[in-house]
Amino acid sequence: MDNDQVIPFNFSPKKLYLLRHSEAETPTYHQSDFSRKLSNSGKQKVRDFSSKYSSEFEVELVLCSTSVRTRETLRLLDLKQPRIQFFDSLYLADKETILTELQNLPETHSKILLVGHNNGISELVTYLTGENILLSTCQLVEIQLEIEKWEIIGCESGSLRRNFF
Repeated sequence: MDNDQVIPFNFSPKKLYLLRHSEAETPTYHQSDFSRKLSNSGKQKVRDFSSKYSSEFEVELVLCSTSVRTRETLRLLDLKQPRIQFFDSLYLADKETILTELQNLPETHSKILLVGHNNGISELVTYLTGENILLSTCQLVEIQLEIEKWEIIGCESGSLRRNFF
């Protein structure tokens, strides 16, 4: 057997897009954080982002926090009819909670968009890529993951491919 034999790489990398919701209204005394809507400038920011970038990424599945501001952010994006799942667990989720949701995904999905909140979403970017990035509102990053199955996603298993903002 030849020691220089190349073993074929039989899977394509996964792509994970992480999007922080757009700018929300200032909370009022009688309003819960969960029910905060996007501000007018936040809505415009999503529309501008969508018109500039929505054709540059394609996703098969969207995971979204159930908060009002994440749902509004998602609704204003011009996405090509991906499957959408809403998770209560993603509301203000920490890195570990988000990782658990990702690890439970079937391998059949290779391009995922997750719409969530800071600090967890920025901590996840840092954990997966080793690059310290703090996402601002309506900022999206693309991470390429060199994994075959979502269940093995982990520390520095990906690389930052693009930063949309």
